[in-house]
Amino acid sequence: MSLRHKLQQNIYLNYFLCFLVVGTLVFAVVPISKSTLIWNSDGIAQHYPALLYWRRLLRGLVFHHHLFAQWDWNIGLGSDTFQVLSYYVMGDIFTYPSIFFSQAHMAAYYSIFTVLRLFLCGVTFIFSAKRLLPRAKSSSILVASFVYIFSGYSAYVTFAHPFFLNPLIILPLLIYSINSALTTGRIVPLFVMTAWTLFNNFYLGAVMGLGMVIYWLILLITKPQLRDFILNIKLILSVIGGIGLSAILFIPSFYQLMVSARSSSEVANGMTLYPLAYYLTLPGMALSNYSRPYWVTGGILAIGIIAVLWSLRRFRQYLVINLTFMVSVIILLVPLLGALMNGGSSPSNRWTFLVMFPIAVAVIYLLDNLNTIDRRDIIVFTSMGLIVAASLFITHSFSFKFDLGGVLIIYACFVILLILTNSAHAIKMSGKTVTMIVLILTCANGVIIMRDRHANQFSQADTMLMTSFATQQLTTAQKAYEQTKEQITPATTKKAGLLRSLIDNQLGNYLGKAPADNLPILAKTNNINSYWSLQNNYLEKLNNDLENNTSNPNDVTNTGDYRSLLLQYFGVARFFKNTTTKLSPTSYEVNGEITNAQQLLTTTKTMPLIYQSAGIMSKKQFSKLDPSQRETALITNTVTNKAKANVDQTLLNKVVKIPFSYLNGATTTKKHVSVTMPTTSITPYVTIDSEQKNIKGYELHARLTNISFSAGSLTQRYQNATNNYIKTHNEAMMLSGQDTDLRYSSQLFKLNWLRKNATSMSGNTGTFSIQLGYGQTSNVFEQMGNDNLSFYDPQTSTTLNLGTIKSSNNLITLTLPTSGKYQFDLTLWAVPTKNAATRAINKNTAAKNIKINKNEVTATYQAKKAGILATTIPYSAGWHLAGSTTKLPRVNDAFIGIPVSRGQNHIKLVYSTPLLHISALISLLNFVILLLIISAELFNKHRSKNLN
Repeated sequence: MSLRHKLQQNIYLNYFLCFLVVGTLVFAVVPISKSTLIWNSDGIAQHYPALLYWRRLLRGLVFHHHLFAQWDWNIGLGSDTFQVLSYYVMGDIFTYPSIFFSQAHMAAYYSIFTVLRLFLCGVTFIFSAKRLLPRAKSSSILVASFVYIFSGYSAYVTFAHPFFLNPLIILPLLIYSINSALTTGRIVPLFVMTAWTLFNNFYLGAVMGLGMVIYWLILLITKPQLRDFILNIKLILSVIGGIGLSAILFIPSFYQLMVSARSSSEVANGMTLYPLAYYLTLPGMALSNYSRPYWVTGGILAIGIIAVLWSLRRFRQYLVINLTFMVSVIILLVPLLGALMNGGSSPSNRWTFLVMFPIAVAVIYLLDNLNTIDRRDIIVFTSMGLIVAASLFITHSFSFKFDLGGVLIIYACFVILLILTNSAHAIKMSGKTVTMIVLILTCANGVIIMRDRHANQFSQADTMLMTSFATQQLTTAQKAYEQTKEQITPATTKKAGLLRSLIDNQLGNYLGKAPADNLPILAKTNNINSYWSLQNNYLEKLNNDLENNTSNPNDVTNTGDYRSLLLQYFGVARFFKNTTTKLSPTSYEVNGEITNAQQLLTTTKTMPLIYQSAGIMSKKQFSKLDPSQRETALITNTVTNKAKANVDQTLLNKVVKIPFSYLNGATTTKKHVSVTMPTTSITPYVTIDSEQKNIKGYELHARLTNISFSAGSLTQRYQNATNNYIKTHNEAMMLSGQDTDLRYSSQLFKLNWLRKNATSMSGNTGTFSIQLGYGQTSNVFEQMGNDNLSFYDPQTSTTLNLGTIKSSNNLITLTLPTSGKYQFDLTLWAVPTKNAATRAINKNTAAKNIKINKNEVTATYQAKKAGILATTIPYSAGWHLAGSTTKLPRVNDAFIGIPVSRGQNHIKLVYSTPLLHISALISLLNFVILLLIISAELFNKHRSKNLN
């Protein structure tokens, strides 16, 4: 066989050439437009900063032999480095080569390695498929590889979460290693693959682990020859060994997950069934990825859907993959099962990427047996096409204008091709011709699906991908923040021990749906706004107790709602404010400096890192206070049950509950508000007595309790909307004396409303918002619906900061944008700030000589009696006093307390990641075991060879 012929038959070379063509069609617009594959949401906010920061830590480790700190003060209020980075970059092998490239090339590195990951997904699939199905045609495997790598899942994560592509690389190798262990007894591949799976990402590893358990059970059920007891015991032991090998990263990361804010989420977001619209969407989602309800990415290539239908009609013949399909459908239909696959939290169906492998295998079986397609198959394929078309039509508001309608054309082309090649009057085409047509249609289908995130890339106003210039500009800008540290003039602030900052959104009109950005991690600013998937659950508890309106499970502190006392309590000395931000913390004043087009605001006093508070308050006393009172109480009191209560009322007594009137009604300090929207009635408003001398200059807080919202039944919403439309029109006619809207048509309004809302029987998923405005400032409470899998955090009460009270303002407006019935109780609070806050902070006694070193904090304190010092160091089991194994107390909900004895105390706090040392030993032990197993296998192989 000639070299040319060998190259033509080489499946990997053919795959590379096809991928090159498809990849060019999909990604060429990125370099042409001088853009990157960095998403303007989580990409620039989380993934890219994590890559840059991890590269910096790695370079220090590799080139300068500096082991990075286990506790990082530059992540929010301070956080475990493993907790944050293990989810994103630590276990991702594709981040390690970044140390050989300059920071200026990181955006290109990020984009190129994203495409490389996608390419490798197909390589590992081909490698595994050739060994699992040794008799399969190479052409069939080639087509199936594109079905595997081009789907709604990969189309989404390629542009949004590139490291989510890693499981698609790992999965085929993991499946192959399981089959190898059960058929040949070779356990080294499974040992190594289990370790890589969990080391790569503990969350995605757990999802794949659950999927592999299901696959293993299906194999045992369907294949009696695989039920060999010894082989299965060896398989289980190899998995345990792989888990042990990954322990150095997996165990500390998993521990952090268990104590994170995410661990308290309501299972399945409280749902028993999904909304009706979800079930109506599923058939259309199988072929199109125009939406992602509950993370069902869909977008299976047309030949993949046809292959699944063909396989299901031959259920017993392909029992393993057909049972896999059946189990997958059941999990898709039940929120609780989806939540269990997602680690017992929200009903996220990210796990569906697991199904792409059996779908691709079904494609191989189909293409290898095209001659078995019969008339009934054609009827099934056609019927499914009609169902998909109907689903897309109905769930797209009865409109044919869905963006990815081309997938239906591709599907129809496949059905027509199969009819032409398998009917009684079949057109004679060679096998190569059919294969080429199938490959071309598959690749075209892949291009359409992969348009996903960059379908709007040609619009500079709408693109969701960061340009190279914007990315570089934002990266470089971080240096300017660090340079402002010495511009903080108040000496008292410098003595706090740690200067923290709050940096407003830097992304401007580029910001997607991310609540914050982590770019300041690149500068030593100690920015408290920290947006990562795993957050300290104790900090979440504190922010919930204070009803920090901006807090969410992914960013528990966020901006602190710009509440002045809260920011001072957290030690924020610098606030970099956008000129477009109307709300400012009252005690912070313009410094005169402009940094990255942001105003620098500073305050004269913040809480020190370690201090003895003026008073002590019990947790019971603290819990009885309103959130605004709790905020003030923390300034001069340590909340704990470890000491006898002795409450300091210095600031607490200054908090005022403000009388107000609702819609010019009777004056009250608490009002139950009930409004049904839409309404033509007067916009709800509140009038306060801002002339009170004792509250002028205070911070105005509005507390909403017993919040409830009901969208109403379909009939109620239809009637309310129609009545409002008619009433609004009639009132406009009465005011003008004539019909001002010549397009008025109640019948068309009704028809259009039903078209848009017919599939939403329950109104909505619980999404609504309440906005309050005071003067030029406004604040909004947003309740995410149960379809939001990252930020769903149902609240029945909140506190909104409305800014500084001014005597010229006495009106608070309410804006309720979502149709439905709102109910809540309203109270208003005036919170003391500025000089009153400074005097209160000065009543506390700061520890002296506070110094922060790697993984430790030292200080001295002269105590008049034994007690507990408070800190603003987030609580973690990893903190302990040097030379002591005693667990430190937790104070103020979220922070470590430091026991001190009477007299001079030399304090040395030391941090080590919980379970890291024992995890490293476990990994080392299992690495030795792996080497022994490999040595034994090589010895037995060599021995067998000599005997033969």
